[in-house]
Amino acid sequence: MIARGTRRAGAPILSRRAVHRAARLALAAAFLALSACATVTYQRPGEAITPHAGEAVAFGRVRFFHDGKEFFPWEVKVVVFPVANTERHIWFLRLDGRAVSAEVQPDPNGSLAIRLATGDYALLGSTEAQGAGTGAFYVVALFRVPPGAAAVYQGDLIFRTETREGGHWSSAFGDGSVTLMPLALARDSLEKKFGTLPQQFVSSPWCVNDSLPGFNDPSLAKRATALLDRGCSGAR
Repeated sequence: MIARGTRRAGAPILSRRAVHRAARLALAAAFLALSACATVTYQRPGEAITPHAGEAVAFGRVRFFHDGKEFFPWEVKVVVFPVANTERHIWFLRLDGRAVSAEVQPDPNGSLAIRLATGDYALLGSTEAQGAGTGAFYVVALFRVPPGAAAVYQGDLIFRTETREGGHWSSAFGDGSVTLMPLALARDSLEKKFGTLPQQFVSSPWCVNDSLPGFNDPSLAKRATALLDRGCSGAR
């Protein structure tokens, strides 16, 4: 038996940084080991939205604020936001079968218009590129593409961070919330960009709250579905 606080002879000494890196690599390996690929097709402005059985176009937006100032991770620009890391990466994880999409690429302002199969999804986030193999992955939101819908309005998913003592950010993606327009106003706004929307246009907001399951939670799909069934939206 090895007493607490002692080290077995010949056992390697791992620094705290090495332990954290090993944990991040394990998360990355779990991410890469997901069994299948969730297909996403981007809806471009001006393209006709034709209803397809078992699919819908999801319209949403992902926004970020730090210390009250909005920044745009997907905006190509020379000037870098002057504080900490503003790098953001997101993926869709289809909960039925644990299928993950390729990295999602919103418009520069964070808008999304993507055709997806009906079902329940988690939005995964990281502050590091997945290809680097060192990123930590978080379930930052959930959402549902309901059956029978041809187009879905998700609202604005907003993450806020703030600088804490020592210059550290409050958390990776920050505190999440959802803002929604009335469905009629959302339709009017989207039709100015995408043309006439199908009649089967419904609201199915992002889900954010303190009860989101973790990426490595073995009950992720079950817990996420239960939250969505209860109408979790975090909207305000």
